[in-house]
Amino acid sequence: DASFAQVVAVDTQFDLFNRAWCVGELAEAKRMGMQQSLQLRSGDELGAHEGKLRELKVEDMKASRPEDVEEILAKIPDKAVFNAALQALIFDDRIGLLAAWREKDTEAQMVSVGRIIRWQVVGGDAIWRNWASE
Repeated sequence: DASFAQVVAVDTQFDLFNRAWCVGELAEAKRMGMQQSLQLRSGDELGAHEGKLRELKVEDMKASRPEDVEEILAKIPDKAVFNAALQALIFDDRIGLLAAWREKDTEAQMVSVGRIIRWQVVGGDAIWRNWASE
């Protein structure tokens, strides 16, 4: 639904992209036409993990429960097609998550970085109170 948006807050190790449910939700949101916005702590971290992202395969993803991985994989009839779509979701020059991040101007990137740092400092449910006040 284009009236909704998904904010993808990526951890510093980019482990989000190794979690089966997280990747499944990213793919489903894209399929539904949701606007997606990637939030990274820094471009340097992106550079450090870009190689790992380019090697992502749904077959290698993890979940807390092994049966969750089995359930997710069972819903994907063609893993190679899904993996190619996942790479496009992340790297496509026009519509990929990283393209949108790179297009942000410096000021917008600093606002994003500042918000993430505040979240880490404040922690807990105060995140949502601070978000609402901005």
